[in-house]
Amino acid sequence: MAMTAILKLFDEHFGSSVPERRAGGELRLASQQVTPREIIARRVEGEIDNINAEHEAQAQAFSQTRSFLVRTEPGSAEDALNPVRGPRRLRPKLDPVAETARAVEAFERRSFIMLVDDRQIDGLDQHVGLMPQSEVIFLYLTPLKGG
Repeated sequence: MAMTAILKLFDEHFGSSVPERRAGGELRLASQQVTPREIIARRVEGEIDNINAEHEAQAQAFSQTRSFLVRTEPGSAEDALNPVRGPRRLRPKLDPVAETARAVEAFERRSFIMLVDDRQIDGLDQHVGLMPQSEVIFLYLTPLKGG
């Protein structure tokens, strides 16, 4: 019987003036054998779902902020300052496939390094064994000035 794994994700920035580590969420996986490519894809999909939901909520909230109790005359000062608008257009939704491809390309360019349980990952398709509570660190590299 395959056991599930919960990956705790962290982001770290290496090379910045102030070291920064922040929580990047969690991934629940059905298997304890996974590839780095799968981890990247699942993380990107989760982030895109969150971003798209946030954009939709902002557009919905914006469309509900104007009271229609007070009628404004067309051309009045109030109408010029606060025109009645229809619902806000939604931003285009992000494409998980395109964004995953960008993230994979960034990994291949070494824009970031991935550590799984403090072991550096070199290949996207190598299988990684996970513990029930594994940690994945996305270590972002800051380019040096002049180099």
